[in-house]
Amino acid sequence: MMHGHSGALARLWHSSRERPVADWWVMVAVVGLHFAWVRWAGSGDLLGRPSQDQRLSVYTTGATVVAIVGSFVTAAIAQYAQSSGPRMRALRTTGRLAAQFRRNWVSILSATIIIAGVCLTATVLDVRPKDTWGVHWMVEAALVLGACRAYRLHWLFVTVITYTDRDVQDERTPRGDGTPQGTGGVPDQGAPIR
Repeated sequence: MMHGHSGALARLWHSSRERPVADWWVMVAVVGLHFAWVRWAGSGDLLGRPSQDQRLSVYTTGATVVAIVGSFVTAAIAQYAQSSGPRMRALRTTGRLAAQFRRNWVSILSATIIIAGVCLTATVLDVRPKDTWGVHWMVEAALVLGACRAYRLHWLFVTVITYTDRDVQDERTPRGDGTPQGTGGVPDQGAPIR
């Protein structure tokens, strides 16, 4: 019975890679449950309790971190685009897998813009000692989305690095006839995360 549940969870986890929109649903669920908990219990509002200065610090730090992560995203996209081995070519050109990778890259890049914009907008909107407008909930939602997209970024980095390394290794390791090894097929759905 446990194996059936873990298999279903693994399928759900892997299918979420194909659907970046799943991150938005996770964000809504996490922030919605947290909001309900704060309203029900009257405690646990992590961003609402600090002073305005502390909240503004969180907002600007969030925008800064997202901007730094955005530079990593562009570096990863450059590495992805420049890799030329057979596995990387297959990863970029094989129907469903290529589309999945493009959707993930675009979703991560667009999320960095959205999250930085939300954090910077919050610095303008949060003007009172007590956040009566609920601006901190908007920032919390953006940060949860950022955490989801950080997982995607990690997965993409690991996959690109793994396939690039395998392509380089194949170029260095000749077959019995002296020619470099090829992939012999399409890469799998993703590199294992260690």
